[in-house]
Amino acid sequence: MNDVPRLHMHEVVKTFGPVRALDAVSLEVAAREVHGLLGGNGAGKTTLMNVLFGLYAADSGAVRIDGEEVSINSPKDAIALGVGMVHQTFLQVENYTVVENVVLGTRPEGSHGSGMAAARDRIVELSRRFGLEVDPDATIEQLPVGVRQRVEILKALYRGAKILILDEPTTNLTPQEVDALFASLRTMVDEGMSVILITHKIRETLAVCDRMTVMRDGARVQTLERSETDQEHLAAVMVGESHGSYDAVQAIVEETHERRTFEPGVVVTGAAVRNDHGVELIHDFDLTVGAGEVVGFAGVAGNGQVELAEALTGVRPPLRGQLKVGEKQLSGTPTATWLDSGVAYVPEDRHRDGILPKLGITENLILGSHRASRARKGGLIDWRGAKQRAEQAIATFSIRANSAATRAGDLSGGNIQRVILARAFAHRPGFLVLHNPTRGLDIGSTRFVYEQIRAATDEGCAVLLVSEDLDEVLAISDRVVALYQGAQVGEWASGEVDPYEVGRRMTGLGEEGAA
Repeated sequence: MNDVPRLHMHEVVKTFGPVRALDAVSLEVAAREVHGLLGGNGAGKTTLMNVLFGLYAADSGAVRIDGEEVSINSPKDAIALGVGMVHQTFLQVENYTVVENVVLGTRPEGSHGSGMAAARDRIVELSRRFGLEVDPDATIEQLPVGVRQRVEILKALYRGAKILILDEPTTNLTPQEVDALFASLRTMVDEGMSVILITHKIRETLAVCDRMTVMRDGARVQTLERSETDQEHLAAVMVGESHGSYDAVQAIVEETHERRTFEPGVVVTGAAVRNDHGVELIHDFDLTVGAGEVVGFAGVAGNGQVELAEALTGVRPPLRGQLKVGEKQLSGTPTATWLDSGVAYVPEDRHRDGILPKLGITENLILGSHRASRARKGGLIDWRGAKQRAEQAIATFSIRANSAATRAGDLSGGNIQRVILARAFAHRPGFLVLHNPTRGLDIGSTRFVYEQIRAATDEGCAVLLVSEDLDEVLAISDRVVALYQGAQVGEWASGEVDPYEVGRRMTGLGEEGAA
């Protein structure tokens, strides 16, 4: 590595009101390096990179690129200095082509026609050079999430990025797409670029990063060479615990995988479901989830998981089909009947479907159970008891809030997720549908969620896990079902799963049916 780092952020401070989000954080990244930036919720990883990309203005501190101190007041400044950032949520125009999205905001040289042709040629060249295969003339709405990510990377490369920031880039990718992405990153650094990878996936960090910096509570904890650490040590540094949260998660996973035989708990027969546009997306779907079993759905986003989960929890009326929980037939019954029958749901969109943002934590936690006898006194809601249960949930689920009266909309995304999970598990469900349950949670919180799932299955709860994070599906499911275009295209028992085969099936490759 050169003596002068490609990037040096020196004692950067950023506050939001009374919260000190970055506490004199320093970071060095060399040229020709993939540098991992790790930490739990609220560690400050994304905030630090948002400062570098000009989305936030630092209160104090300095930024040097190739040894020269620079001033970055906007993303335009950052891009001009060779900094590119690919966010978790892609900023794309759905009905524009790849080329149109890449050049958006720039001025291709020449007349409109010749300029766009030259831009197209440049994008094709970058695509081939860095292994970022994409049809330059395809419209964005036609592309799966992995290809959309390549478009965002090409957008940064087209603008001349020499420092590329990727925020949790592998969450929605198949194993094959992860391998391809990492190969592209190695090509980039071999050509002199620097890559900063914001991630919580320890195994992937060790697979691709040359060095890694761990942050906690807005401060830099340690920078490590890949050869100096392993999974357990890195997890312990991240969460500040000597006992190793990674080991604890693995122990829960191993226990889950030991459970192999189950009595039927939930039976779905002939389910057909429309999407929001009236198109029948799920066709004659059959599924059995055992009492005490975790069945995981593996699929690329947009292949019917949301619609099926909503139909199986009474949120979306199916076109046809039957669902039984135990001996209770729930299809066609009111939502209250589903709730009374022990059905609980953690939705995909926590902001839109999971909370009432203007109401407090207490009110949000009582949703769905406010008619139950345990929540009422003298025919009215027992608000004193509800507040006490909310305070207990805040402590149990480590919800960061000033009080039970804190408005749900004022919480961070990870804390909103904890509120929704606390509400779901409080119902003591017989059928629990979890959609991306640990999105936005750190290792310690993820371990806690897995423990709660384990406790629920020990009591006979049937669990359906829907997650775009394939690692999570494979980690805690007793059985894995691959979905593609609303149909089941593969099924595996735990311990018999080849992640690459699952990846093939969930992207429409391979023969349909059970593996």
